[in-house]
Amino acid sequence: RPGGGARPPATRGTGDERAQARPRAWQLLSDNSGVDGILAIKSPSDATAGLLREIARTCGEAASRLESIAKAHSIPLDATGLPAPEVRVRSSIKGATTRELLFSSGDAFERRVLLTQVEALGYAEALLDEVAAQLKAADLAKDAEQVASEGDALGSLRVKVIHRLALAAEPPAKDAAAAGGGGPARRLDLLLRAASWRRDRPPLQG
Repeated sequence: RPGGGARPPATRGTGDERAQARPRAWQLLSDNSGVDGILAIKSPSDATAGLLREIARTCGEAASRLESIAKAHSIPLDATGLPAPEVRVRSSIKGATTRELLFSSGDAFERRVLLTQVEALGYAEALLDEVAAQLKAADLAKDAEQVASEGDALGSLRVKVIHRLALAAEPPAKDAAAAGGGGPARRLDLLLRAASWRRDRPPLQG
């Protein structure tokens, strides 16, 4: 799997719970397709801005793929199955994260927005893994392969974000030297923490 496929475990549960992966994946991808909107008011480095635009485009394409499959097979995407308290909690967390991004600036903003994308892309990738497995089980192999391909794209992109985060977190060379090499150590620590929830998806074939 490209870049090692680091992300949290895919969802598993009853038939109804598994079906909820589809609308949750679609909702997350749709929301994240607008992540580049923050560039209208924030000015991170060119490298990070480029990543945010790539993330928005990739998530938008994956959301459109799910919409096409759902329409072709009459799969509903409007019911996540989340209980009302969890919906409220998620909304609260989303609002708090947005405020943190809006009120941060410079390097702090860049690190914060990259961290949010490491988490979002990992969760989206895990959800797409689950959706692909469901489609395969329903004898929709072609659709399953397409969704798995979208998940692979998110996985590769997530690794790029992790690498960019490590670079953004490293202090200038003179500061790193004064700290006895703290820059590379900081980079390694971030990479290890970001990849700590690694799970390799079994292949769809076979």
